Amino acid sequence: MTAQKETGELKSMIGLEIHVQLDTKSKLFCSCPTQAEEPNSACCEICLGMPGSKPSLNESAVEMALKIALALNCKINNEFYFSRKTYFYPDLAKDFQITQYEIPLGEKGELALKAGKKIRITRAHLEEDPASLVHEGGIAGSNYSLIDYNRSGIPLVEIVTEPDFESPQEAREFLDLLLNLLNYLGVFVQGKNILKVDTNVSIKGFERVEVKNVTGFKAVEDALKFEIERQRQLIASGGKQARETRSFDEASGKTRSMRTKETEDDYGYIFEPDLAMVEVPEKKIAELKKSLPELPEQKIKRLVNEKGLGEYDARVIASDFALGKLFDEVSAKVDAKISAKFLTRDLLAILNHDGISLEESGVKAEWIAGLLKMLAEGKITNKIAKDAMIKAVAEKKNPAEIVKSQGLLKEIDSGELEKACREAVASNKAAAEDFSKGSEKALNFLVGQAMRSLNGKADAKELQKIILKLLKK
Repeated sequence: MTAQKETGELKSMIGLEIHVQLDTKSKLFCSCPTQAEEPNSACCEICLGMPGSKPSLNESAVEMALKIALALNCKINNEFYFSRKTYFYPDLAKDFQITQYEIPLGEKGELALKAGKKIRITRAHLEEDPASLVHEGGIAGSNYSLIDYNRSGIPLVEIVTEPDFESPQEAREFLDLLLNLLNYLGVFVQGKNILKVDTNVSIKGFERVEVKNVTGFKAVEDALKFEIERQRQLIASGGKQARETRSFDEASGKTRSMRTKETEDDYGYIFEPDLAMVEVPEKKIAELKKSLPELPEQKIKRLVNEKGLGEYDARVIASDFALGKLFDEVSAKVDAKISAKFLTRDLLAILNHDGISLEESGVKAEWIAGLLKMLAEGKITNKIAKDAMIKAVAEKKNPAEIVKSQGLLKEIDSGELEKACREAVASNKAAAEDFSKGSEKALNFLVGQAMRSLNGKADAKELQKIILKLLKK
């Protein structure tokens, strides 16, 4: 199997179906709220599909969906319909889902990965979410499921890609880029709205398998890794892969078969008779396109051209909406390059070490700006700035206040600096001799000795200049 794998005979093909919950106040076809604490407290005769009830389209959801389609470079259909997708499952009260099939809101788009590879977007369409099934353990070990209809009718945008991904890592990168794009657009809120992924994976030339409702990008990557290897082993052993739907268990890291996969014909699509055709004038599309906020690629260009940042720093900042927003606020008060260096190196390193997100850290722009002003004015060293930030994240305190309360502000005149450097050279003659022979490590050692005597309150570059002058006399 290894030889086959290396020669590409068992090449994997991956496509994604991403279901994005839009951040609307009300549902897609009724006025029920999208947020509710008590189960089955936010539903009505419309989202429950009771006889005689009539859906009414949420204009805000349409506008959000159009923004997503535009940001994904989709062709917008000025006229589109809704359809009924018929299937029978406990989470679907009316035994059909209102979605789009024949004519989606947007189609034929693309989103580029960091290396430039373009992932084709087949379609982006609106649909309603079914109810939630809550699986519980029952009496005497029996199992049962509860249904919460609060989710019935929640507005979703389904984004369907072509099978352009060749690895789980590419799929994971695409999802990260898409989530960042959604954050820029302001149509999705992490922690509040839900994003689920169905993965379609096959070995080229063999039948396709769908892994349903995977939540979490790491879980998507893990599910794809397992499923690709499972299919490769099955095929290598002479087995035949059936077209099927599988689920993914995060605990075991494995997929399991649920049912044979339906075809589109099995759903019996018909146009939704209770909803008229939707017409979106060209003027409206132009207005929405003009109203789109600055998107990641545009931000990268601005940071390079207007702020003078390098391509790497600009991409790191633009790749995280929250970090990009923080940078804009900080760099309005402090030099852009100093801000970028501290945020992309020091702050991100601290957050990654602690395993928390920027939002979870509670870090505020005014905190960073105050700290970096001290750094720019030479009142603190880089090390003190980073140490104060580590403490600020841990204790959720202003780092500038930490610097002041712990007496870390530099209050050393040039005479004290030179004295510390002279003592470092005089006390470490062997290191001074090594430097004269070309040892850069010896110079760093002498700087470190001078820094230690000054309790870390001096700037290393300033000390290095003084020591070099002393050694060259």
